[in-house]
Amino acid sequence: MTDHESLDQGIYIRLTTTRAPIKRAFAGTGQSRRREKSSADWIARSIVTGIRINHRIERDGVAVDDTEIIDLLAEELWKVPEAVAKDLVGIDANRRDDAKATITRALLAVLTSKYQCTFFRPEYHGMGAPTVGAR
Repeated sequence: MTDHESLDQGIYIRLTTTRAPIKRAFAGTGQSRRREKSSADWIARSIVTGIRINHRIERDGVAVDDTEIIDLLAEELWKVPEAVAKDLVGIDANRRDDAKATITRALLAVLTSKYQCTFFRPEYHGMGAPTVGAR
């Protein structure tokens, strides 16, 4: 799996697991019936939190601050057409999946065009005694 495939999956998973009220506010189908810009910030924050676990995001070899990435992703999310945002929370599962894929591709494109995104496997800090040489 390449770095960008892993990044793509990380974005998709976070987009999928974002709480429904936040996605409805993003789509304009929540209580206010208007698209709420703060919901794009919440979704972007969730995505950055998720992808930072296994990815280094750098510009010219220097780590990029989370707030810069969150702002960039929130701006890109806000550019998502209203119809796609509504499909994201719609009843039709096929349209929901298409919307998630469309949004994921847009976010991946903006991230990879501005930054170098590198996948790494974090060090394992499991419970219990180490198994290496345990016998």
